[in-house]
Amino acid sequence: MIEKTSPSQGDDKGVLHVEQRYSRQLKVAQIGPAGQKRLAAAGAIIVGVGGLGSFVASILAKAGIGRLTLVDFDVVEESNLHRQNGYVESDIGQPKLEAFARYLRAANHNVALTLQEQHYDQTLLASDPDALVIDCTDNFPVKYQINADCQAAGRDHLFATCAANSGQLLAAAADHGPCLECAFPPQPVADLGLAKNIGTNPAIVATTGSLEAGMALKWLSNPEAMVTGQLVTIDAWRFDFSKLTVPRRSACLQHQGVHHG
Repeated sequence: MIEKTSPSQGDDKGVLHVEQRYSRQLKVAQIGPAGQKRLAAAGAIIVGVGGLGSFVASILAKAGIGRLTLVDFDVVEESNLHRQNGYVESDIGQPKLEAFARYLRAANHNVALTLQEQHYDQTLLASDPDALVIDCTDNFPVKYQINADCQAAGRDHLFATCAANSGQLLAAAADHGPCLECAFPPQPVADLGLAKNIGTNPAIVATTGSLEAGMALKWLSNPEAMVTGQLVTIDAWRFDFSKLTVPRRSACLQHQGVHHG
């Protein structure tokens, strides 16, 4: 299923509406009116609207992004409710895209939504060629595929993951610097600490998702200030934050013989 919703015009009054609705973030020096205008003209493809994606999409929509493409194939389950933003008990059993789109439209009708009810595949990147790709999946093989596709297509993208009390994030610019495989060389899925096996603290989902949204907001509103290739690690139990510059690995398959521009 592909569903597109254009912004509703309602009784918005242009500049005045923007100044009123986004008055608090317009006062942030790093965003300001110029950044808000860039954000309104920008788009993001969010792959997965579960724990991470629900926070990312919610923050970006409320902040005034112009376009959101949401990709998911799942239905809302009761076990989702403790950590996934925007879903309520009455949504149980409904397609996530249907329930979450209803929430986003109620939050900000000015955002153009495209709903892609499917598993991820690389053709999704062409649905909005200028959009920032945001990986919010909970599946590492898919994460590696998104990374490979973005590197091959010359697309910037954001990676995030979390399980138990720990979260990691990385902004990867496709035309330079390290990528996901530079930070985490592929390994057997059985060796990974997956959320379905070791559980999830809802606080780490909210924190990691909010930081991923913050990275997207910065990249789209003030791209010159964006720093890529840094792995951010969070521990929601010990309240530790760390940042590590990831080297671009010469042995990384994604950088061998790949040239953009």
